[in-house]
Amino acid sequence: MTFLLRMITAAVLFFSLAAAAPAAVVQADSVRVLPISGDIDGSQAAFIQRGLRQAAEEGDTAVVITINTLGGRVDSALKIRDMLMASDVPTIAYVTSRAWSAGALIALSCRHIIMAPGSSIGAAEPIPNTEKNIAALKAEFSATAAQNGHNPGVAEAMVDKSQGYPDYAEPGKILALSDGQARELNVSDGSADTLSEALALYSLGDASLTYVDKDWRDDVVGILQNPYVRTIFVALIIAALLAEIKMAGIGAGIATAFVFGGLLLLSGNESLADGLKIVAAFLVSLLCIGLELASPGVGIFGLAGVVLLFGSLFFMLGATYEAVYILAGGTVLAIILFYIVGKHLPKSRLFEKLTLKNRSTKEKGYTAQADYSKYLYERGKTITILRPSGTIRIGKERVDAVANGTFIGRDVIVRVVKVEGSRVVVEPEPERHPKP
Repeated sequence: MTFLLRMITAAVLFFSLAAAAPAAVVQADSVRVLPISGDIDGSQAAFIQRGLRQAAEEGDTAVVITINTLGGRVDSALKIRDMLMASDVPTIAYVTSRAWSAGALIALSCRHIIMAPGSSIGAAEPIPNTEKNIAALKAEFSATAAQNGHNPGVAEAMVDKSQGYPDYAEPGKILALSDGQARELNVSDGSADTLSEALALYSLGDASLTYVDKDWRDDVVGILQNPYVRTIFVALIIAALLAEIKMAGIGAGIATAFVFGGLLLLSGNESLADGLKIVAAFLVSLLCIGLELASPGVGIFGLAGVVLLFGSLFFMLGATYEAVYILAGGTVLAIILFYIVGKHLPKSRLFEKLTLKNRSTKEKGYTAQADYSKYLYERGKTITILRPSGTIRIGKERVDAVANGTFIGRDVIVRVVKVEGSRVVVEPEPERHPKP
């Protein structure tokens, strides 16, 4: 009984102390601030991607995009729009001065918009100002605004000046709104002189702020994401593999393709899982091409390599219509580049050290040109792979030879079927079966 009373007393004391203890400390709110200023381009898209990833990893309460821009590349603004709308961390746009053109689309992509006094938003008429461009961009603005609870009709008038907006823009004039007008038309949530005041509207006035600036990494990724740069990279990859085939598989072409493929992958927006799949497909494509070079005539490795190569490049480039255009342009450019390099390579000092300077003399086991005719119909064995040219041995002499329309591997018995000056043409000796 005494033991039971002691246990009850201990329990009462424990719960009393627990009730008297201070409440658990609530984690303070944290807000990550990502400034967008100047022209919108690929580096800005890379910067926003990095900032949103950091916000998700650090568990930030919200992300603020401060905006002061006259616009820029629409494709980069669309990438930023997609990232902002897919973000699990709430986003707030704070327009400090101007959110025009592409900047207006970025602002509308955020869940909330606050504008500083004297700031403006809109003026998003596309250049070139064609009916097709206006229709496409107007649809993007309208859908983006509607999804985030902003006025879609106002968003459309920011792009298409022909429709205007009653009491704010006559037909024929593009719509741009001041901070007060934006609040009246349900585009913004209000006005604030400072970022702290803007955050206070969402009960985040006491949040700790983390400012992130664009750096050289974003500039590099932005350059790599330029469609013209990507087209050149694709062309260099394909041209390098063509050169690899022409040079009988010395490895330099595959290594070059690997380097530029890695740069393309680094410039993409894929997740880690998707990125690993693309890397695997690209590496297997190079492996298949290498196997085809090592075992010519099989065909299946070459076909699989080409399919995997273009498939992996397509996904590296984002698997969009733009990716198709880049692949097509890169392929055409690769063919032109390979033709030019192949035509002028022997005259280039850069590749002078790679050219063969040794002479085929009798002292080194070769025969003179005048003696080649004596090998007609003779049998020999290949020393190197004939792809289609290489070296064979006839008797004790080494002879340069050319395969007759096919690849011939090493240590294969061949027969000379034609001699044209110094050109010795051979084909595999047919197998002889004993008579029954």
